Amino acid sequence: MKYEEKISFVASLSLEKVIFVLNSLGVDVTSHNKNFRLREDDRIPSASIYIKNEKVRIHDFGIGFDGDIIDVMQEFFGLSFKDAIDYIFQILGIEDNQTQFYLQKKEFQSLKTDTYLTSEEIKKEWNKYIPLEKLSEKKRLEVICKLVPFEYFQTASNSNKQAFLKAVKYDKYQKEPVVATFKPNGELLTIRHRRYKLKNGEVIKWKSLKGTKANGYSQIRIKHQDEPIFIIEGTHDYIVAELFDINFIALPNKGYRKFKDEELTVLGSNKFDFVILPDLDFIYETDETYYKFIHDLNKFLNEFLIPQLEAFTKEIISIWNLKKKFSYFKGIEKVKDLSDLCLVCDLRDSNYLKSHLLSSFAEPLNR
Repeated sequence: MKYEEKISFVASLSLEKVIFVLNSLGVDVTSHNKNFRLREDDRIPSASIYIKNEKVRIHDFGIGFDGDIIDVMQEFFGLSFKDAIDYIFQILGIEDNQTQFYLQKKEFQSLKTDTYLTSEEIKKEWNKYIPLEKLSEKKRLEVICKLVPFEYFQTASNSNKQAFLKAVKYDKYQKEPVVATFKPNGELLTIRHRRYKLKNGEVIKWKSLKGTKANGYSQIRIKHQDEPIFIIEGTHDYIVAELFDINFIALPNKGYRKFKDEELTVLGSNKFDFVILPDLDFIYETDETYYKFIHDLNKFLNEFLIPQLEAFTKEIISIWNLKKKFSYFKGIEKVKDLSDLCLVCDLRDSNYLKSHLLSSFAEPLNR
């Protein structure tokens, strides 16, 4: 079986087989509806197993861990991604290889901690990674393409390329991009790894450096006083937006509630139009969970975000449903945020895409 086929097979394992693998690893799982211990120091069993989008997931409430069976084997038993897959095949008796896998149980601490890395310690970690300029041309192209289609990088201005290259490096050991986020004063805030696993061909995980306040600040860049500010969400949208000649505020997560004074001072005494691009992470828009999501989103926008922006607003705060607004580029496509839009549209030119983004403030989300 080819390696890609192995990944796909493991990603589609049934609940019963995942429980069998966990038990083989020494994790006592009696059933899917009873909590169990992933960690030896877990006094009250706080891990559970569930199914989401037809995939089996494992969650540990004690440390905030959530992932699939491969994540468990990497995070809790020290196996590499490849070894985890090979070991699963060995456990299930699909391949009778003689490889001896060394399992090293890790110790975990609760997410609730007052101990954080200093800015110098974060900078020291950041310096361990390789700047993209020092990679071979082939490897640099490969790393960039894991974040954004290369054409967008190629057609960006030199200043936007430098902003992108300042924020992105390469981890040669994990073989993945790492992205830095910054405080308004330019100080490093955190480092996020871009983790790769197969899920319909998509990258599905960002992992922040432990001991950092990953969601402490929005990432903000204001270049043009006469153009709107795009409100986007998450690390991927932030790093993609660095290549476009646009003003943006990248919220660190969906639960963000209030801007800090240091963030709003970046806007100064100027007034802007704002375009909010909510991350509408739904394929089907007819079930109750979607309507609840829209209700909660409207509440967040109207009670928290928009009132903070009104003092800085020139005329318009517009809310775009990207899935409806831009899906005509390739028919009916999955478009839920700025990074998705880059993947599905045919423009593949940062200047052209910017012109489309600025073309109008059309079709607000129903509020």
